[in-house]
Amino acid sequence: MLEEQVRAAEVKLARTRGLLVALALLLTLVVLSLPGQPLSQELRSVLEVLFVVQVLLALVVVGRELIRVTNAAAERRALRRNAVALLTAHDERRKAVEERDELSRTVAGLRALNEHLRDELRQRDEAVASAVHELRNPLTSVQAYGQLMSRNLQSVQRQVEQLERLISDLLALPGARPIVEAEVDVVREARDAASRLRLLTDTDVQVDVEDGGPFVVRGDPGRLGQVLDNLLRNAAKFSPHDRAIEIDVRRERDEIHVTVTDHGSGIPSDELGLIFERYYRGSGQRRDVAGEGIGLAVSREIVLQHGGRIWATSPGPGQGSSFHIALPAASVEVPDRLPTSVGEA
Repeated sequence: MLEEQVRAAEVKLARTRGLLVALALLLTLVVLSLPGQPLSQELRSVLEVLFVVQVLLALVVVGRELIRVTNAAAERRALRRNAVALLTAHDERRKAVEERDELSRTVAGLRALNEHLRDELRQRDEAVASAVHELRNPLTSVQAYGQLMSRNLQSVQRQVEQLERLISDLLALPGARPIVEAEVDVVREARDAASRLRLLTDTDVQVDVEDGGPFVVRGDPGRLGQVLDNLLRNAAKFSPHDRAIEIDVRRERDEIHVTVTDHGSGIPSDELGLIFERYYRGSGQRRDVAGEGIGLAVSREIVLQHGGRIWATSPGPGQGSSFHIALPAASVEVPDRLPTSVGEA
């Protein structure tokens, strides 16, 4: 719109100038051609020269107008190109600003989500740290007192250490319970487990070791002791107090066998394959005994982690039962690395 108005004004100005030049030339021609008007030779020469000058000026004016019109057209084209370039740059800048704003909103949302997750993780860490602190304080005191006790109470110290390992397992990632490999004297572990049961229940436990040692395996002493504790306490729960629990340790070829035998309520034959399942409580009188049905399942997982076997036998209800463990002897070539979790067994 503005460009059209400028062009119209330029055309109007050019017409006015051309009209003035044409009038001047016409006036000169009229003066020169008027009849009956005698002019002196000098005046006629002046008028002729003036006419020629006017013609030249008219040509100059027309040439200048043509040049100016050409330049104006070129300027208008340049202005048009500049205007298009400015509009394009403006659109690109507007798009860039919109993208920047969108990215800013996205970053703000991610930052808010990150802060929320960080707060949740911090709260969880604080809760776990508080719980661990409350657990470790009494454990530290018990451990200190245990170290001051006599040699007959060394099992207290070992149980405290076992409890600390269990707490560390709880704090580790799920399914990642590390095993500490060492040479384990199975006879010593069996006698220590028997001593712990005597202190807890006053139950008579007899340990019988056959000739043919050494009875050494590769594994985690704490976890193997946990298995023996579970089997002995399970036997004590289902046995009369006046009958002894028997632990038999022997070597069969490349395996160390441990058998825990009780004279209690026994196990029906159809339940022998189920008692190692988690939360299985059995039937009849066995269901009436307090427990969660976890100890035997945990024992099986630990034995499998050590590359061993565990099973149960029983003549029938009311005739007692025996729990058997078979572990590879240390002299036998075993895998370089034991499984680090139950899922790998």
